[in-house]
Amino acid sequence: MSRKGAIEPGDDEPLKPYSRLQVVNRSLLGITHAGHVWAVDYDFFDWDDRVSLYRDGRRAASAKAPASFPVPGGRIEFATTFYGVKRAHLVLGTGTELPLGPHPKTLEAWRQRLAERRPALSALMAAAAVVVLVVGLVVAGMSLLDTVTDVPQVADTLGWTFSSPLALSGSAATALTVAGVLAIIERALSMRHHWLLDADTWWTG
Repeated sequence: MSRKGAIEPGDDEPLKPYSRLQVVNRSLLGITHAGHVWAVDYDFFDWDDRVSLYRDGRRAASAKAPASFPVPGGRIEFATTFYGVKRAHLVLGTGTELPLGPHPKTLEAWRQRLAERRPALSALMAAAAVVVLVVGLVVAGMSLLDTVTDVPQVADTLGWTFSSPLALSGSAATALTVAGVLAIIERALSMRHHWLLDADTWWTG
């Protein structure tokens, strides 16, 4: 598990309005708790990888992601992957976890509304994304095993070699990579983290 960033006190700076032009690079999620409105603001293009916590529209704290911000009666945990938000939850002292809701203008909110209005389509997209990720990992695993066992020293040590039955053409490999990236983004927008998303970069790279 990644080490949580050190918490720094906020400067009381007001939360900047969210623009639809920021849907690619900015994530803004919030929740009402203990009589306050809490918001987590994160810019994916910020090289410092910092996330800010706002209380009633004013910056109360900041930290390097992943972060765990103490709040009355619990903490707000936030973490990301290369493709989106991995975790954004209010964890109460009782152990209960409540997800933070996305700002209405974000892509996460659009994906959430799609799930509510078109549940069948949403489920189909989710299933397709998982299938693409699994297929990609299987193909990558076979290719890696083929490459490794093709090394004479490795083959001599193991006493066997492996030839992948799935030899993709350049165009097919490119199509699978693009589909994999789209599948990862779809799952990230759904804010449904899965271990497959942690295995993304090495087979799509």
